[in-house]
Amino acid sequence: MLSKENNELLTRVTGDAPMAMFMKQFWVPAVRAGRLESGGEPVRVTLFGESYVAFRADNGQVGFFDEACPHRGTSLALGRNEDNALTCLFHGWKFDVSGQCVEAPTEPAERMESFCKKVPLKHYKVREAGGIVWVWLGEGEPTQFPDFEFNNLPESNLLIRIAEVDCNWLQILEGTLDSAHVSVLHKSWTEKVGATVSKTKYDLSPRYEIDPQPYGYRAGALRNMPNGDKYVRISEYVQPWYSFIPKSPEENHVGSMVIPIDDYRSVQWFVFYNYNRELTFEDAAIIERQFGIDPNNPVDNFYEGSYEERWKQDRSKMKDHFTGLYGVLVEDYVINEGMGKIVDRSKEYLGSSDMLITRIRRHLLKGLKDMQEDKVPKGLDEEVDYFNIRSTNGVLPQEEDWRNTPK
Repeated sequence: MLSKENNELLTRVTGDAPMAMFMKQFWVPAVRAGRLESGGEPVRVTLFGESYVAFRADNGQVGFFDEACPHRGTSLALGRNEDNALTCLFHGWKFDVSGQCVEAPTEPAERMESFCKKVPLKHYKVREAGGIVWVWLGEGEPTQFPDFEFNNLPESNLLIRIAEVDCNWLQILEGTLDSAHVSVLHKSWTEKVGATVSKTKYDLSPRYEIDPQPYGYRAGALRNMPNGDKYVRISEYVQPWYSFIPKSPEENHVGSMVIPIDDYRSVQWFVFYNYNRELTFEDAAIIERQFGIDPNNPVDNFYEGSYEERWKQDRSKMKDHFTGLYGVLVEDYVINEGMGKIVDRSKEYLGSSDMLITRIRRHLLKGLKDMQEDKVPKGLDEEVDYFNIRSTNGVLPQEEDWRNTPK
């Protein structure tokens, strides 16, 4: 259970809310790099309740601005992307990728240059890695970039899929890191795909062992096997919004990021990656089928469902399928949205399987407290070895320490 006050602290992410300020101390995945074409259509991006525009200039560089034109406030997402700049349709004011106004044709020629230098369009530093355009929304110099393993791989080794979900960010993060639900909510999937993950069915009440890390937590969810061995699923929580869950049956690693659009909507990024080889079209089809990602839906929002339609649950299929829902991720999102826009955690009654969730909440609250007391929060106070963060799973003898499981 969480107090109403602390629930508000963790879930409110717009304006000057403490959590919004905290999250802006980290690089934010903003838009899939492949979505921005040189000289192509600008893309609107909403983060923490604020509206931005991203575009790729003719020379390949990326600009990331406040969406509102500083002149009269219309959307720069409507603008013309040409001459390595974005031009507002209203009066033709033109801005290069650094946010500098380079032309204002409605001003007299003799004063245009001096006028343009004073136009206050706020732009943001960006970095491209792992097929993603990352943005720094904080004040001052950026903190350490999250140089995860997937950020060092060619895009041919990656598969990125994105879902927009109608609920608060924390519900999605907590669901992703909840290992106990895999053997219940996803039982039809685990029985179908087989592989190591199917062993969750042997023990519905995993016991947790959780190790604090400079970046968050490394958690082992341990289940007893009928033959006396133990099955371990190792998850990584990396503050504030990252999680790494055990490998897919095809040995592709899985990273997740849950980014607030506003208090009531969120985007979850999934990065499937293989550091040994390229991912083929066949790999993509297998991943989409296993995780329930409809290949006919857009890459940048594969999820569709609504409360009014009961999320397209087919109860006629529930004789042979536990949930009557299409796919693992859809099952997760339906549960997340079924809690409401922001779940009231003061009404929860938690059990032993919620140990990691409670640790994460305390971790985030401590980070907020440190920030408000002008202390450097944990994870920002020292260099983090992002590259070697990786989750895994496996079957081990009871006496063997899960911490030695190869990644």
